[in-house]
Amino acid sequence: MALLGTLLALPGEKSGLASRRPTVRVLQYNLCGAARACPWNAGGSGRGTSVARLVQAAAQFEPDIVTVNEICLTQYDALKSQLARAGWRMDGTYASSQDNVPACGRTGRFGEAVLSRGDVPDGRQDYRRFTHTGGETYTNGGSTVPVHRGLLCAHTRVRGKRVVACTAHTYSKAPEQLREIRDWTDGFSRNVPVVLAGDLNLPPDAPSLSVLTARFTEADRADDASTADGRKIDYLFAGRSHVRSCGADVVKYRESDHALLKGWFRFAS
Repeated sequence: MALLGTLLALPGEKSGLASRRPTVRVLQYNLCGAARACPWNAGGSGRGTSVARLVQAAAQFEPDIVTVNEICLTQYDALKSQLARAGWRMDGTYASSQDNVPACGRTGRFGEAVLSRGDVPDGRQDYRRFTHTGGETYTNGGSTVPVHRGLLCAHTRVRGKRVVACTAHTYSKAPEQLREIRDWTDGFSRNVPVVLAGDLNLPPDAPSLSVLTARFTEADRADDASTADGRKIDYLFAGRSHVRSCGADVVKYRESDHALLKGWFRFAS
């Protein structure tokens, strides 16, 4: 039986009593779905795009939660369909920070998503726009419009445990957005673990990041490179008071300037 417990443990986990605590697997990825830096994607979701890569990773890793940044609404719909066809159906919620991105098709919607193996009720979307924007704008076709980023959360249940799963893609020139994330997540029930993942556009030594690291445990602080050019700006956290152990791997793909984070958190029962 001891051998069986060891074989069933996730990479980096210990067997025994710890293996019986609820564990949540999380994938975090900046899809770069409509950015010029990702021309192979260009808002697409077919073979060879980052959507297909994410589906493949999910089918192999079997995550409980998937958080995605820089994803078109059309890509989000395709992601859910492709996950279901791959045998790993997930429910989810989507919010856009921009509604005028041509590569995102007819709606132009471009933003972020949270998916869960548990139910995510459509009528209970929890999306909070940041009040601090840093004056960020987006120009297309001669028209300049403000960009409204925010924190998107799904109140769900995975492996029989209530979890709040959140993602954010913050603006590097508006570090106040991190304080807003802290304040909003502090308002959730202290009995429910919060998973927070996303592209924070700040390196680990950025002073403003401390408002989150004081409250959250990072899945893998040892890995300091989560982008193709060796910078770390993508993170995977969970509420410090609930985490008993954790770990993560970083996977880099040739077609993306962001890495995919594959992490797990073991929570107290």
